Amino acid sequence: MFHDMKKLIIALLLLIPVVGYSQTTQERYYIYNIVSFEGDFTKEDFKVYYDNGSEVKRLRDDKGEKIKFKTPAGALMYFLSQGWEMYLNGATSKGAMAGGYGASSTSSYWILRKPCTKEELENAVEKSVKK
Repeated sequence: MFHDMKKLIIALLLLIPVVGYSQTTQERYYIYNIVSFEGDFTKEDFKVYYDNGSEVKRLRDDKGEKIKFKTPAGALMYFLSQGWEMYLNGATSKGAMAGGYGASSTSSYWILRKPCTKEELENAVEKSVKK
């Protein structure tokens, strides 16, 4: 009986990695949102724009009022509180030179994502394709 119990325990131990692997291979789906800014990060009341795949627009509350933030951290906390997670952040730069003088500007952005169902992703893709 002890020998049979030992075989059962070994069999169960061998199955644990298989069961664990099968649970982690489920496909995950995400919708993405690109957040960009206008204004100086070191000054208050900069403007926040977001791209939801179908349009780029100013961030507004439920009443349609434009939302302004005191700091970039405030904007980030707002999006995190809405269920978004930071996926990537970066910046783009552009510049020009004329007559020996140059100027450049940098625009920061965040790519946020939120878990969704396959159907929600397919719906978002359908809305984002220009026809």
